Amino acid sequence: MISKTIRSVNWHVTMNCNYKCRFCFYKNMSGEFKDIEKARKKLETLKAKGIEKINFAGGEPLLYKNLDHLLKTAKSMGFTVSIVTNAALLHENNLRKMSEYVDWIGISVDSADEVIEKELGRGNGNHVEHVRRVCEFVHEYGMKLKINTTVTKMSYSEDMKSIISSLCPDRWKIFQILHMKGQNDDALDLTITKEEFNIFRSINGELVLKNGAAPTFESAEDMLESYFIIGPDGDILLSKGNQRSSIPFESLEHMELIDLVDADKYRERGGDYDWK
Repeated sequence: MISKTIRSVNWHVTMNCNYKCRFCFYKNMSGEFKDIEKARKKLETLKAKGIEKINFAGGEPLLYKNLDHLLKTAKSMGFTVSIVTNAALLHENNLRKMSEYVDWIGISVDSADEVIEKELGRGNGNHVEHVRRVCEFVHEYGMKLKINTTVTKMSYSEDMKSIISSLCPDRWKIFQILHMKGQNDDALDLTITKEEFNIFRSINGELVLKNGAAPTFESAEDMLESYFIIGPDGDILLSKGNQRSSIPFESLEHMELIDLVDADKYRERGGDYDWK
């Protein structure tokens, strides 16, 4: 029997960011989670609904002053804990500390070319080199590494197998750039067709990661309605019709996760995997 269970959530604890990625589909959202005293109650609700893994994201989550509190609380409650970051604020000291209560570090790398990364708004010209150093510490301190790559008009014909192999991730997620109305309308020149996304797939899809896994590809269509997302206000974010909307977190008391997330798409995009 095929599982219809949603086991993971992305919690965008802040929309503040130190980068200016042109394609970001949260670009015009703001705010951060302020009701920190309610965090444990939300986490208890998520656990009761069957959530096992939490990705703390942004914006840039390392800009959120209460991040450590949330990470430690989630870990103490038995969740698999992950952060998704641009890595600019990561260094040996904070990675060593986080290794005690963080299982996965997800880092964004959209091209091996520093010039392209800078033009996309991902840093100031040294993003790739900094990520190389950071990934060494992630491995040294025993955390799992995921690399996230968004494919745009500037990179769809790029061969990234060499850089990804050198970073030695446990997981490589590759996204087609997603247009979200009202968020990244000014980046339509970066959008690519399914055929162009498949060009990137044909170039990079046969890479075998160190653990034997293959890259995971998500088209723009795959992403819509296939994620369980909590926004910076603590409410549930929806993505229907390429547009953001939200409903109160308390709605979960009267709903099941499969009422909010397309379970088939969740499974087919690789949302349920062996993260332990």
